[in-house]
Amino acid sequence: MIEPLPELSTAELETLLAALDPLLDGFGEGGSCLDDASAFLERLGIGQGDGAETTSPLLQWLESWRAAGGNRTTLRLMVQTLLTGRQEDLPD
Repeated sequence: MIEPLPELSTAELETLLAALDPLLDGFGEGGSCLDDASAFLERLGIGQGDGAETTSPLLQWLESWRAAGGNRTTLRLMVQTLLTGRQEDLPD
């Protein structure tokens, strides 16, 4: 069973959503669209861990998502749903 998505700020969720943009295909050196998203996040400094040899919880989670058969489309939908839920929770 895949672990829940690490707690992310609204700004981090928005950046993750941008990283999952289908127009980024080929951005990274990996063979999948989620590899491209990981490369994008790392270049923004969001995917870096505390040390050079550590991987952030978000990048570890993305790898688990990919390994479980998850894809960009379903992840984008999930992130969009989380962002919509946060916007609905904001006071008027």
